Amino acid sequence: MKVGIKVKFWGVRGSIPTPGAKYIKYGGNTPCVEVRLPNNQLFIFDAGTGIRELGNILCKGEGRLKAHIFLSHFHWDHIQGLPFFKPSYIKGNEIVILGMDLQEARLDRIISNQMESIYFPVKLQSLSAHMKFQILSEGSNIIDGVKVDTVYINHPGQAMGYVITFGKIKICYFTDNELVPSWATGSFKLKYKSDTRENILKIISGADLLIHDAQYTDEEYKTNVGWGHSSLSEVLGLAKEGRVNRLALFHHDPDHFDEQIDIFAANCKENLNGSNHVMECFATHEGMELHF
Repeated sequence: MKVGIKVKFWGVRGSIPTPGAKYIKYGGNTPCVEVRLPNNQLFIFDAGTGIRELGNILCKGEGRLKAHIFLSHFHWDHIQGLPFFKPSYIKGNEIVILGMDLQEARLDRIISNQMESIYFPVKLQSLSAHMKFQILSEGSNIIDGVKVDTVYINHPGQAMGYVITFGKIKICYFTDNELVPSWATGSFKLKYKSDTRENILKIISGADLLIHDAQYTDEEYKTNVGWGHSSLSEVLGLAKEGRVNRLALFHHDPDHFDEQIDIFAANCKENLNGSNHVMECFATHEGMELHF
């Protein structure tokens, strides 16, 4: 029985936007995922270019808007849509931006820096909506009455994964996470916390949905070790071990065309044939909606 949770993908591409005919099916906008809860609470995960169209749609609604925007980290492809999020320009709206502090700068300063005049014509302080910032660290949080667990994940510059638990439904968002393969050795293996995978497994166990970075094929990964992204086989292995119900392949490489992603998704499904755990595996695309 569905409880009324909607998950919609507004941007699923990694690293850089990719317009063009070869990207029509899966889309070229960078990460943004909407989670709409039964009481109409709006949680948004990442603010890549996909958040622009989400904002345009939200502006067509009536009444004041409150949105929580959870940032996994601050690389350009995950924050470049924020200045184009139209609800931020409307008085009466409340926008809460949540994420980590870094040693180099506080959360609010990181976001305001990208809207300095050298980068963008409108300053953060000029936005008409009520803008709030909430710093998160690793652990369990109650956000607007909803349980949100956080865990640090493997990505250069630090990144954070999120797990929403609403009633019996568990939805996990882990983009830009490098699952360290067993063959990794030397300085690379020392670069990341050795217990990260175990921490992730604990928090995603039995999840209804795992959205996870799956940027590389196994062969591609060998030449991109340490870049902070995972191979398809490692992601599939994590999902199996965590016994999740649905695995959503996310953060598609900008060099992967529609036809290639079709093949990757088919290979993952084939890999699941004969598995003792029933799991749905699919590649995410812009406009995809899931209901729980």
